[in-house]
Amino acid sequence: MGRVIKHEGAVAMRVEQGEVQRLRAFARGEATWAEVEGMTFEEAKAIAQVGCDLAAAGRLEEARILFEGLVAGNPRDAGARAALGTVYQKLGRLEEAIAEYSAALARDPVHPVALANRGELYLRKGERQGFTDLANAVEVDPHGETAAGRRAKALVRAITLVAVEKLKEGAQP
Repeated sequence: MGRVIKHEGAVAMRVEQGEVQRLRAFARGEATWAEVEGMTFEEAKAIAQVGCDLAAAGRLEEARILFEGLVAGNPRDAGARAALGTVYQKLGRLEEAIAEYSAALARDPVHPVALANRGELYLRKGERQGFTDLANAVEVDPHGETAAGRRAKALVRAITLVAVEKLKEGAQP
């Protein structure tokens, strides 16, 4: 049986017992807003695909809005966080991108997109963690099945070639 919520000057609203329980679970941090709303994995995936399509079409602000909404609804979704990080990176919001990639990796330590992209950003900042992230991205996608895995492999190869050349230069009399 539902509960009726009334307040002055407003229409009565019925809240079902299941909703009350989901809201309480959300308040305790045991459920995401997406779970309260009843969003399915398939629905979230469809929204994420639209976000990816928008980003691919260069409509980054619209993609950002979708991915920020997905992350707000389910902050535990590593894929949405990595996608939001990618959009932030393309928008030049690099610190926010790193934060989203790090949040994605906290949930999924072997997420190839988060590893490759965060690794690239850390390298740009001159941080050694960048090479570690790229090496881990290659390790989780050794055959380059994802674009992120292929890019990580190419970057590791380029870094290695530069290092070998520097060693050769240092060894010459």
